[in-house]
Amino acid sequence: MRNLKLTTPRLIGPDVSDWQQFLAGQGLYNDIVDGVFGPGTSQATKDYQKSAGIAPDGIVGPSTLARAVRDGFQTTRRTMMAGMDASVNCTDFANCIVAAGMQFVARYYSRIGPSKILTPVEASALSAAGLKLVVVYQDRQNDAKFFSGALGTSSAQKALELAAQAGQPEGSAIYFAVDFDPDSAIVQGPIAEYFYAVNQVFGTAETSYSIGVYGSGLTCRLIRDASLAQYAWLSSSTGYRETALFRPRAHLIQSAPERKICGGKLSIDDDIAQTEDYGAFTL
Repeated sequence: MRNLKLTTPRLIGPDVSDWQQFLAGQGLYNDIVDGVFGPGTSQATKDYQKSAGIAPDGIVGPSTLARAVRDGFQTTRRTMMAGMDASVNCTDFANCIVAAGMQFVARYYSRIGPSKILTPVEASALSAAGLKLVVVYQDRQNDAKFFSGALGTSSAQKALELAAQAGQPEGSAIYFAVDFDPDSAIVQGPIAEYFYAVNQVFGTAETSYSIGVYGSGLTCRLIRDASLAQYAWLSSSTGYRETALFRPRAHLIQSAPERKICGGKLSIDDDIAQTEDYGAFTL
């Protein structure tokens, strides 16, 4: 869903109507549900943000949307699900994560660990709690120097090794992170070479997995449009290239800032799934 806010001319559309319906259900909007984001909708949005402990800027961006999805917001055009990602083992927090309103958890495959890496025990515990799992491969991948065909091959091989250890089922997805804001030349150069190599390795693997890309709007668009990834996970960094433009097309949207749940013991980023199929799995 696009960002919703008070503009001139006014934003109009079914997504605005959906938001107005949600605000009305929260007892915060008493005007006509007309699909026009006007001053009344803006004020009701600020009122909702205040009640939710969010900075009341009147903008329905990723943070506000992530909270609203946990509070039951849905659109008439697509299913939206609340989730989270974490860089530590979540085995002991499975029930707490469910109680926090999450429907899926994103974890890592990596050479860096061990706490960063999804384990079979953790995957089983989260699945048993009724949570779906998403995985992303990342060592660092925060600079162009971490991308090449050779690095794509080694990353894909390690991802497949860890997927087998975790028991990840065939047909689900492994995302690969691009954790910075490259320009189009870098995306179409070393990053595309990296994803081409990942595709080559996955194409001959005994177990078939889909490929996802995590990164900026520009990165997600160029890699997915080149058929180098089936799924796209949009980074929380709103200043990255094409983030706002790509947001309606993303399967997953990450939300900033990081926050703590489970009595302050678990640090997470909020995420939103904008489609029923985003490459998740359970054991």
